[in-house]
Amino acid sequence: METITIDQAIDIMNLTLEDIQRRELPMTYTYHNYSLFNTLWSSRKTTTGDKLEGLVALKDEGNAGHRGIWAEETYNKLNLTEKWTLPWVHASTNFSYNAIELAMNKGEAQIYDDMQLLYRNTYREFADEVFEALVSNPSASTDKDHPHGLPAFLPYGTNGSTGGWTGYSGHYSSDASTFNVGGIASSATSNARWASYYADHDGDLDDSLFLMLFEACQKLNFVGPKQPGAHDVKSSINFSLYTSNNVIKNIAALYAKADDQMGARPNVHYQLAPQFRNMDFQYVPIFDTASDNTYGTDPIFGVNHQLIYPVVLRGWDFNVGKPRQRDSQSLVLTVDLHTEYQMKVEDRRMCGFLVNEQ
Repeated sequence: METITIDQAIDIMNLTLEDIQRRELPMTYTYHNYSLFNTLWSSRKTTTGDKLEGLVALKDEGNAGHRGIWAEETYNKLNLTEKWTLPWVHASTNFSYNAIELAMNKGEAQIYDDMQLLYRNTYREFADEVFEALVSNPSASTDKDHPHGLPAFLPYGTNGSTGGWTGYSGHYSSDASTFNVGGIASSATSNARWASYYADHDGDLDDSLFLMLFEACQKLNFVGPKQPGAHDVKSSINFSLYTSNNVIKNIAALYAKADDQMGARPNVHYQLAPQFRNMDFQYVPIFDTASDNTYGTDPIFGVNHQLIYPVVLRGWDFNVGKPRQRDSQSLVLTVDLHTEYQMKVEDRRMCGFLVNEQ
């Protein structure tokens, strides 16, 4: 075997170092799981207009009935519809770079792609901002900058409820005061069909939780894929379950206990994550931290992605602007990133459910 000289070793080391340095730098992320954001954003739609609005039929006229052939008909004429309205919200960010520094980091002297790093980090930070908004609510009635998030359309309802359509109003994130979702007032006696499904597990993450989930899925027609684990996120998943680490751990422990009593069933319980009706419990790190005013403690969101999804103003879906000169600094250029969006629901009664501890 030939001996490697010191000079050769230094040359090899420098070549290796240069190869390592020029590789793409690893990116650190705020959250270690983005399944909820990825699925929500992949289901987004685009449209135009100065706001989102539409009509929903929430009442009956009461003309239907069985009667004799000579009996007088009933002729009620009521206003069956309510109009919902949601304003666009705007999110933006930017990054800046110095043209001279960028030129220095080129060619043989390049350690890493500085521009690529700036782009990637800006997109990551921007995605975090939008993600956090989608799982929260506006802070107060004066907050016009944040969207109606998932907890607005699927809010907590009657404390102690074992299941029912009692999610009438959304709750502001700062003080839990209520607001009318989409501008439609809902209660047990008025526009009750605009309420969403809610149950309170009260921190009891045991067999009773399965009964709550079973009833929620049964009443909302949540049907998972026939073959467990055979999911195509972009096409076949319409129903998803999102929750905290604590819920998933407790469910895994319940399944393990059941296996101790009935024998191991790996095809039922241990495919990537604990499942319910062939739907994975997907982990959302944000839900590890309780939010008393929005989604409570240890929430489980069941989401029908066909009925609730983000809507983006056409042409403004993570829109990247051209580099522009920043103020009076001729060498400093800024790139802006903008999104104009809002969440939309087609049917609050059937779009999903929330099970949590208030």
